[in-house]
Amino acid sequence: MLEAIAKRFSCRSFKPDPVPDEAVQELLHAALCAPSAHNARPWHLLVVRDPEKRRALARVHKWAGFCAESPVVIVVAADPSRSDHWWIEDCSAAVENILIQATAMGLGTCWVGVRGSDERGYEREEKVREVCAIPPNIRVAALVAVGYPAVEGQPKGPAPLEAIHGETW
Repeated sequence: MLEAIAKRFSCRSFKPDPVPDEAVQELLHAALCAPSAHNARPWHLLVVRDPEKRRALARVHKWAGFCAESPVVIVVAADPSRSDHWWIEDCSAAVENILIQATAMGLGTCWVGVRGSDERGYEREEKVREVCAIPPNIRVAALVAVGYPAVEGQPKGPAPLEAIHGETW
């Protein structure tokens, strides 16, 4: 597992090769195994393969352009009525599981944050809702572009050890 964590990188260039259904199912299974506060499991996962929809998702955020090129985009959303305070943490854990599992399978991924704390963020969520016909009571946390990397990955390596502290700062 540590090898997959260390090899993971934000892939923004994908081969046109389709991702097999079995591989997508493994990624979804990994997401559904994520920890969840109070076991609320508020997430909803939408698998977008349609090229027109992927192009539309690529336009919801200035950094999401590569979603048009990735063969799969997984939209990670949540029902906040199931976990009004912790839904974003739950969705983030699900996304991280997708990213690590994809790396272990030789797939590339890139996490695109959609949820925002300002008006621009809510606008991005609304655009994703429109593209994917997501109900208005569901919050959109992220997009995950998935595919076979077109370039060699450049993992960033671990953060500096100065980020680690003992029992006090």
